[in-house]
Amino acid sequence: MAHADYKGVLGVDKNKLFDAIVRYEDYPQFVDGCTGVKVERKSAGHARVTYQMSLMKDFSYTIDLEEDREKGTVSWKLVESDLFKTNNGGWKIKESAAGKVDVEYEVEVDFKIPVPGFILNRLVKGSLPAMIKGFEKQARKL
Repeated sequence: MAHADYKGVLGVDKNKLFDAIVRYEDYPQFVDGCTGVKVERKSAGHARVTYQMSLMKDFSYTIDLEEDREKGTVSWKLVESDLFKTNNGGWKIKESAAGKVDVEYEVEVDFKIPVPGFILNRLVKGSLPAMIKGFEKQARKL
């Protein structure tokens, strides 16, 4: 199992970053490897989303998400996947200064197929900085 986290300050508005995170259908525009998204169910504070991905292999996964704009949190748990055994994590966003936010992102993944630890960690941790930058850039567009 691999675990990755990010803690830092981004130069964006809290609500715009939150919007970028919860507009799942926009992910193919800025998340590397994301080729499709289907929001199956969405109500206030809840969503079930299926992602189509292409990262060395084509695969999909479905997660249930809990969203709390006031607290600045989004968390998810894996429902099903043809590749993942585990994919759980979340975002925590809080204002730090005018136009800036403190961001915490955490993810834990495990695969159904054997993956050497060094490859697993590289996949999970190696892509994290670019992904965070993608969300920051997307938030600035909103």
